[in-house]
Amino acid sequence: MSDPALQVENLSGGYDPVQIFQDIDLVLHKGESIGIFGPNGHGKTTFLKTLSGLIDPWSGSIRFHGELMNRVGERGSRKWRNFNYDAVTRRRMDPKTVARAGLIHVQQGNLLFPELTVGETLSISSGAAKGREGWSLEQVRGLFPCVAERGDHKIRFLSGGERQMVSVAAGLLSAPRLLILDEPTLGLSPKIRQELCDAILTVRKTGMPIILIDQDVGFLEQIIDTLYLFDHGRISGRMTHAEMPDHDGLMALLFGEYH
Repeated sequence: MSDPALQVENLSGGYDPVQIFQDIDLVLHKGESIGIFGPNGHGKTTFLKTLSGLIDPWSGSIRFHGELMNRVGERGSRKWRNFNYDAVTRRRMDPKTVARAGLIHVQQGNLLFPELTVGETLSISSGAAKGREGWSLEQVRGLFPCVAERGDHKIRFLSGGERQMVSVAAGLLSAPRLLILDEPTLGLSPKIRQELCDAILTVRKTGMPIILIDQDVGFLEQIIDTLYLFDHGRISGRMTHAEMPDHDGLMALLFGEYH
């Protein structure tokens, strides 16, 4: 088997002074996609933010296509609570370097600039591509018709579903070599949710590797090759697509038998 596209070893992290996840090992091979499933509040989003460098890892390593993304070794402790540790300490991981390597993270919560138009948002998204060939604006507009229709609208005037579509479109224009999606359909109406699920499935069929968090097991089954169960900040299980149970089966694995 070829070298992994992403290899995470003994990764731990959180928000000082609270550790949120610990000792995570995860491997994504080229051309594959994985899902992460688990209860809310157990560290999944914090883990993804650490993968993309938005939060510094405390320890462990992240390799993307063989390149080490973070400075390894144990994180230094903060001895003085009123001292701005971050102001004088070099980051252990640079999110700009991560994005320019092609690891693109579409965060949960529609975190776009509200005063920019859709067209302006998409026009700056290609800055992370760094010469890589990716999705064109024409392809993105075909995938998300509302993106084409709302080009001159400010982000703050869009619905939640439209903002989420713009977020995914911006991620695709960044020419990802790996696309991270954190609960992209959370809180959407059934109609918009289905449209977004169909679009992400179309992206996956192009061969795009994806890391996906979602609570819809049926949606996960359409996208992923491997599922990791995330529980209390640790990987509690790993299974192939063929081994995946239904939603009730996953709940039983996480919480035991229930009625």
